Amino acid sequence: MSDTKNESNPWGMKMGRKSTLRRLPQEIQNEINRILSEGRLTLDELLEHLRGIGVEGVSRSALGRQKQKIDKVAAKLRQSREITSALVRELGEDSTAGEQGRLLVETLRGMVYDHLQERIDEGAAVDPKNLMTLARALKDMAQATRMSQDYELKLKEEARREAERKVEEAASRAAAQSAGLTPEQALERMKAIYRGEA
Repeated sequence: MSDTKNESNPWGMKMGRKSTLRRLPQEIQNEINRILSEGRLTLDELLEHLRGIGVEGVSRSALGRQKQKIDKVAAKLRQSREITSALVRELGEDSTAGEQGRLLVETLRGMVYDHLQERIDEGAAVDPKNLMTLARALKDMAQATRMSQDYELKLKEEARREAERKVEEAASRAAAQSAGLTPEQALERMKAIYRGEA
């Protein structure tokens, strides 16, 4: 029930044939994509190159469609980088400093790319306000995390200072009480004082 050009899917609808490029081994597909993205060869030169390495059955139109896909992805990536850079400038350098800042930028870049892909798929325009709202939310989240980390560091520093104070106090008291004790006994005495047992 299927003709040579189309195959039926489970719903009885006609579907186009699989691209001649998709039928090729993955290594050949990767090579074609690399050459197309470099833009060094025309489609006719690429077709000639493929025939020269024994690859037959690839149509010029399939190469043209693949080139358009590659160009579209490259344009999206460029646009994503540009938008991300603009958003990062708007958020300020403090937001993008350090490891957390790098993660913020990478997350933002990924979300911008996804947003662009969604807009392109829907045929809708990119709304910079949505991207800025997203960027600000990420910035606020990063600042909240940074504040939490700063607070945790402050607590650790206070605990360290308190421990040092207790050790010094225990050492002073042990030194005063350790007349005639061996160093091991003096140490045990200091530990007991530190634990509050003496």
